Amino acid sequence: MSSVQPIVARATPLGEGAIAIVRLSGSGVFEITDQLFFPDRGGLFSTVPERTMSIGRLVDGDRSLDHPLAVRFQAPRSYTGEDMVELHLHGNPLIVDSTLQLFLRKGCRLAEPGEFSRRAFLNGKMDLAQAEGLADLIRAESDIALDLAQQQLGGELSRRFSHFRHEIVDFLALIELELDFVQEGYELLDYEKLSSTLQSLLSDIRDLLVSYRTGDLLRRGPRILLLGRPNAGKSSLFNAILGYSRSLVSSQPGTTRDYVEERIFYRGVVLHFLDSAGIRETDDDLEAQGVSFATNLIPLADHVLYLIDSSLPESTLATEDNHFISLSQKYSQSHFLKVYSKQDIGVSIDTAHSVSVFDRLSVEHLLDSLIAQYSTHKTDSLILLTQRQHQKLLAIESFLSSISNVTDTPTELLATDLRAILQPLSELTGAVTNEDILDAVFSGFCIGK
Repeated sequence: MSSVQPIVARATPLGEGAIAIVRLSGSGVFEITDQLFFPDRGGLFSTVPERTMSIGRLVDGDRSLDHPLAVRFQAPRSYTGEDMVELHLHGNPLIVDSTLQLFLRKGCRLAEPGEFSRRAFLNGKMDLAQAEGLADLIRAESDIALDLAQQQLGGELSRRFSHFRHEIVDFLALIELELDFVQEGYELLDYEKLSSTLQSLLSDIRDLLVSYRTGDLLRRGPRILLLGRPNAGKSSLFNAILGYSRSLVSSQPGTTRDYVEERIFYRGVVLHFLDSAGIRETDDDLEAQGVSFATNLIPLADHVLYLIDSSLPESTLATEDNHFISLSQKYSQSHFLKVYSKQDIGVSIDTAHSVSVFDRLSVEHLLDSLIAQYSTHKTDSLILLTQRQHQKLLAIESFLSSISNVTDTPTELLATDLRAILQPLSELTGAVTNEDILDAVFSGFCIGK
C-alpha cells in the first residue's frame, strides 16, 4: 500500500468515562506505537498477533501516561483498509489529551471529521451509499431509523444501485460496439429488450423516489401539530403526552400565544409534538400572531390532531366538525385526525380517537394509533434515506423519461443519453465521484469515525 500520513483521533465521546479509545491509521502506525507502548508480555507491539488485545505501558519519555490495552489491525484487514491501532485508555480527559499530543509529536496528524470512514471508502471497504448508512446509524434516534440505517450499511441499496448501473453499462457496451462496426451493418442491440429494461428501471427508480418521504419521516420522526379552538385541551394533552407540565394551562381562552415543540420516544419511535395557539378570530394583536403561527405550521406538520372539546353543546360540536372538514380540505397535504378531548366531562362519543388527559390509557391509545404506520413498517423494503441519493435519482428519472422511444432514437444519441444516465448512477455508490461529494458526505461524521 502506498504511503499514507498516519492520523490519530479519539473515537469515543468527550468527557470522563471508564474507557476512552484513541485510534490511529496510516503508514508507520505500528512503528510509532512501538516507540510509545510496551507490552507487559515483552517484545515489540508490532510483533503481537493482530486483532489480539495486549496490555502494557504507554510512556512519554520517563513518564508513564497510562496502562492501557492496545490492539493492531494489519492492512487491508482493518476498518480503513490501512494499518490501524486502537488504544483503550482509562477515560480521564487528561490521559486522552496527553496521548493525542504524544502521537502528534511522533508525526501523526489529527484526523478530520469522517476521515477514517473516508479512507475506508477510498480503499474499497465500503461504497458511498454504505458510508451514508453508517452516518445514519450513528445519528439514529429510533429503532426504525436504526433498522433502516443497518439495511443501507449492509449494502441493500448499494446492490440495487449497482444492478441499475450494470444494466446500463451492458447496453452501452453493445451500442458502442455497434457504432464501431456501423459500416459492416451489424445489429448487436436488442432494442425491445433495451426499451423494456429502461421502463423497468424507470419504474424501480420512481418507487425509490416515492420512498424518500417515508425514509425521511422514519429517520427524523413525524411532526405532530395539536390544533383546535381555544380551550379545546391542546396544552393539557401536550403535557399529558410529555408526562410533565411544559405548556401553560388556563381556563382563560387564548393563553397559548406561541407554539411549543418537544419530542418523545414512544415504543421505539421518536415523535415531535407542537402545541399551538387556539384558532379563532380575535382583536388581540398578540393572540392573532399566535393564531397565524399555528396556521402556518399546518403545512409543515406530518400529522395534525384537531382537538374538539366534547363537553361543548351539540350545535357547537357540529360547527367544529365543519371547521375540521374545511381545514383538512384546505391543507390536504397534511394528515388530519379529529380527536375529541375532555372525555371525562364531555358527552361520550363513540370514536376511535377520544381522549381524557386523566385517563393514561386513552392517551396511549391515541399515541398507538399515530405510530401504527411506523412501528409496522417493513424494513425489508428498500427506503431512500438521503437528499443526495434523492437528487441523483431525480436526475436519472429525468433522463429516462426523455427517452420515449428507443427504436426511433439514433444510435449515437441513444449512447449519449445512456452515458448521461450512467454518471449520476455511478455517483450514487461512488464508482465515479469528486472531492466535493466526498466532503459533503464525510464532513458530517465525528472526528474519530
